[in-house]
Amino acid sequence: MLTKPDGALSSFAYPLYRRIWATSVVFALGNWGERLAVGWVVLNETDSVFLTAATFAVRQAPQLFAAPIGGALSDRFSRGKILLLTGLYKALVLSFMAMIAANGLEPLWLMFVLLGLSGIGHSFEIPCVQGMITGSVPREVRMNAVAVQSTGMRAVGAAGALAAGFAIDRLGVPITLISSGIVFGIAGFLAMIVNRGLQVELTVRTKSVVRDVIDGLQLMSRLPLVRMILITAVLVEIFGFSYGALMPAVAKEALGVDVKGLGMLTMMAGVGSVAGSVFLMALGNFAKKGLLLIGIAVFYGIFISTFSASGSYAVALMLILGVGASAAAFDVMQWTLLQLNVPDDMRGRAVGAWVFAIGFGWVGHLGLGAVAEIAGVQWALALAGLSVILTAMIALAASKELRKA
Repeated sequence: MLTKPDGALSSFAYPLYRRIWATSVVFALGNWGERLAVGWVVLNETDSVFLTAATFAVRQAPQLFAAPIGGALSDRFSRGKILLLTGLYKALVLSFMAMIAANGLEPLWLMFVLLGLSGIGHSFEIPCVQGMITGSVPREVRMNAVAVQSTGMRAVGAAGALAAGFAIDRLGVPITLISSGIVFGIAGFLAMIVNRGLQVELTVRTKSVVRDVIDGLQLMSRLPLVRMILITAVLVEIFGFSYGALMPAVAKEALGVDVKGLGMLTMMAGVGSVAGSVFLMALGNFAKKGLLLIGIAVFYGIFISTFSASGSYAVALMLILGVGASAAAFDVMQWTLLQLNVPDDMRGRAVGAWVFAIGFGWVGHLGLGAVAEIAGVQWALALAGLSVILTAMIALAASKELRKA
């Protein structure tokens, strides 16, 4: 094995990393299919932008309590076994979603309950995947490892979004949801297999998972840099990443396209996210990671504010590349900074704390949905983008640790 591989794909020099990478992108394929199918069917059946945005909020809200538990468990037990159970659990949940969708979303409340259950599964998936990714390479390669994993995840997402759009159009939402559930099951079995080759360092365990959960949450107050990253994550999630909740409405109302057009928009965001991740891969172990995070956030806000403002589908397809690139790069930099600034035996809990932080994104989903219902999706996106830029400027001014990171 190479000790200090160089280049944009340096993490691929590690065979175990390659297998874990492949597993993570299969999970990503299932997530993209689920989001696109649920968002489209709710908008189509209810004709409500607010309820469509609420589907994203309900999926994310459970992270506030489930993510710290998922992070703590990923530091104590086999991540492969946790991901196997998570994959099978998600397959079951999506099967029930498919039945509700086939029944014309009757009863609607049950679909929202199932979305909440899906969000709980996602809270266990992220800490385990990130812990396996960074645990399979040396410390100096971790930024590249996270960036390469994000590239694969977004690339599969781009192709998956386009495929899901056509699948919904040709086969219907129920079949698309069942197919996504099968993908989750496959991903779970793959995770179980690849985890056997991962030698996880034994952590010093406390007497209870509850104590581990508390330790993870205390990271937010004990480490200034981690605290600022998580605060920034909360605000950018609320104002920035909530744009996804409006995508079905942007496609149908602002740009006048059908579900295939929505799939194409989502695919272009995925292509952009691949470009953003590749950009970070090319940077390697970049020194000024904190300033890079702030710069990415500023561009993210600019692209969110402008990508659908013209009402032109062709223009939106071009500008959403920037949205996707900035979103992917922002996530990669957050994960990298967290993984590099916490003890190795708390990596899972650090990511769990991050997932807990972004769990507040449901506020943005509902807020943007309400603004879009009243003033239109373009005004809602303009407000969201400007808020992201303001958040970046405040973080830059308030945290010397972030400026030096």
